[in-house]
Amino acid sequence: MFTALRVRLLRYAKYLNVFTALRVRLLRYGQRWAWRRQGPDSRQVTLTRRRVYILPTGQGLFYGLTLFVMLLGSMNYSSSMGFMLTFVLAGLGLVTMHVCHANLNGLTVATGRIDPVFAGETARFHMHLVNAGRQPRPGLVISAEQGDTTVTGNLNALESGDIAVPLPSRARGWLPLGRLSVETTYPLGLFRAWSWIHMDLRALVYPAPALNAPPLPVPLAGDGSGNPNAGGDEDFNGLRSYRPGDAPRHIAWKASAREQVLLTKQFAGSGQQTLWLDYDLLPQFDLEQRLAILCRWVLDSYAQDLRYGLRIPGETIAPDSGDAHRDRCLTRLATFNLSESQPDRRP
Repeated sequence: MFTALRVRLLRYAKYLNVFTALRVRLLRYGQRWAWRRQGPDSRQVTLTRRRVYILPTGQGLFYGLTLFVMLLGSMNYSSSMGFMLTFVLAGLGLVTMHVCHANLNGLTVATGRIDPVFAGETARFHMHLVNAGRQPRPGLVISAEQGDTTVTGNLNALESGDIAVPLPSRARGWLPLGRLSVETTYPLGLFRAWSWIHMDLRALVYPAPALNAPPLPVPLAGDGSGNPNAGGDEDFNGLRSYRPGDAPRHIAWKASAREQVLLTKQFAGSGQQTLWLDYDLLPQFDLEQRLAILCRWVLDSYAQDLRYGLRIPGETIAPDSGDAHRDRCLTRLATFNLSESQPDRRP
């Protein structure tokens, strides 16, 4: 008895695997067909009728099967009330299909801010949605092909809003968004309308900072001239005009408000000291470990407001400080030894 049951279950599992493989193949074919039909998209896309697709959901198929059974029963018993109820429900289904399709038709999707992240964190692609119609658009679902989470949103009539599409990062470099799916099952869940968007979007992924990095290298002493721009913190040495990259805590806010221009405090140190973060100082580590340690050193140097430079094979970034310098160093670490060519986004 148990053997026969096991054989039957294995047979059902085999049929299920065949059905799943067929479903995946059909989905891939549909995605390739949509790519050939639409091509790559720009940074702003308006969904027209030609690119909004619609099919019944499982609930919709059951609804249609129920209507067919009701129609057969009404014909068999010549029930006018049965015919009326069947046709009313069928009309409701057709109206539902029209409303579901119209919920996406005319929606505008544009790109927004894409902030860099560290490897292992979740990148967020901010998208700007615009509803230029006079009807609200509830139940919008947006997801990335490679992501495992979806984002839902609602738009009122003549309203716009922002939505962030999450995508996990695993390694440093460029993280492409890939195919973006916008869909809805509004209002009754009987139909699913969707559209695929192929935008050339990518997020920059920095190396994950090393958890147990060696201490910072010993800074090189300067000529002892006490350069006031060296970033020392011993004695206040006056004010100067703000330069991009200056630490926010060194901005003289009261004096800036009085003079109506941003001013930065200068401090005279004991002498200019330059900290070099050198790739060759870590010969005992492999490539990714070196980049992780350098990333940690950059963050620690920035946190301590040190003046530092970066040396990696093939490039040297001159010593500096501030936000712009930190971002420049992290960007070079993220893209080191990686091809700058864009990946093929076709399905």
